[in-house]
Amino acid sequence: MDWTLVAQKIVLAFMTATFAIGSFFSFVVAPILFKTLPKEQAGKVVERVFPLYFGLCLGLDALSLLAVFKANVGFILILILILTITLNAIQLYVIIPESREKKKTDYKGFLKLHKISVTLNMSVVILNLLGVLYLIFKPF
Repeated sequence: MDWTLVAQKIVLAFMTATFAIGSFFSFVVAPILFKTLPKEQAGKVVERVFPLYFGLCLGLDALSLLAVFKANVGFILILILILTITLNAIQLYVIIPESREKKKTDYKGFLKLHKISVTLNMSVVILNLLGVLYLIFKPF
């Protein structure tokens, strides 16, 4: 069995999953919630789901990083994964707790954190897409 090929497929599967989950949540779930529920209720749902979402993406990219060392796919993918893991960790352990506090006491501050969060989230989605495309089109 070619373990390098298996590792490449694992990295491709996990990065594809992270890209798909991020896209689905960002472009389908969140907009539907805010269009169908009152703003406050939608916000409460998103508040509960975001930690799970960022944790899942963090976990998938961390598993990808473990597999990438066996996959022999190049240094660029290691950098992409380190960056996505870092961005998801910032979201999960810094932005979410801070935004919960700001939402109660400083709504303008909360909105600023929300913009940062959206930017970081879109960066993770795009970086995972770039990783997937790299894996698909780079000849090994």
